[in-house]
Amino acid sequence: MAYDISIKLKAIKLRKKGNSIREIARKLNIAQSSSSLWLRNITIPPTGIKRMIKQKKLNRYKMSQIWIQKRNAQQLVYHQIAENIFQNTILSQNHAKILCATLFWAEGSKLINHVAFTNSDPVMITTFLSLLRQSFHLDETKFHVSVHLHEYHDPHIIRQFWVDATQIPSAQFIRPYLKPHTAIRKKDNYRGCITVRYYDVKIARELTAIYNVSLAHDHHTIHPLYSCTNRPTQGTVRSLYQNRHRCRKKALFGGDGSPF
Repeated sequence: MAYDISIKLKAIKLRKKGNSIREIARKLNIAQSSSSLWLRNITIPPTGIKRMIKQKKLNRYKMSQIWIQKRNAQQLVYHQIAENIFQNTILSQNHAKILCATLFWAEGSKLINHVAFTNSDPVMITTFLSLLRQSFHLDETKFHVSVHLHEYHDPHIIRQFWVDATQIPSAQFIRPYLKPHTAIRKKDNYRGCITVRYYDVKIARELTAIYNVSLAHDHHTIHPLYSCTNRPTQGTVRSLYQNRHRCRKKALFGGDGSPF
């Protein structure tokens, strides 16, 4: 389609002002390919370049706002799905035990002579304790808590925070460990990391057995190292990964696994 020369001149004028090819095509109601062909050799002055940079930032901001709106809408959908799941589910003691065992598997102690759970997130700590208390008849005097703090913390304030969060008396908190502060970074609202211990080997072994059985159901088998009476140490797990890595290198390079 042939366009009038006046339209081409308008396009050149808009380009020099810093309008994009797409903007010019839209404003003049012409094909974007024609706009590109006319303007590909046009030199844009500094004022036009500033306008393009500003418009680019504006477009980026608009896109980020659209993305945020879409994300928030998706979050509302996911939240409603979660609400429906909980409204239609009755949490039994067995459900609580499975959830508790899962958290213990993720953040629990590598030894199973007692229950130990370490985290810095108050929600994670309170959730684990709530599930533990729902799952078993506990002797609250068997709880002991240790807190790891930085030098910039006030031990009394932090201890009281965790007393309120855990509902464990202050007398059952041992002396906090103060880690030296490197002064490189100070976390806002960081209240230290705590370890909650409950001294009952039977409960520890039952939780370990529950998540092992869960693994067996998921994978139809279970490695003998992960039995409830022979939980692997950190060194054993590291050795397994090192052996697997060596086998992969041998498969790739042959011999001793060296590429040279």
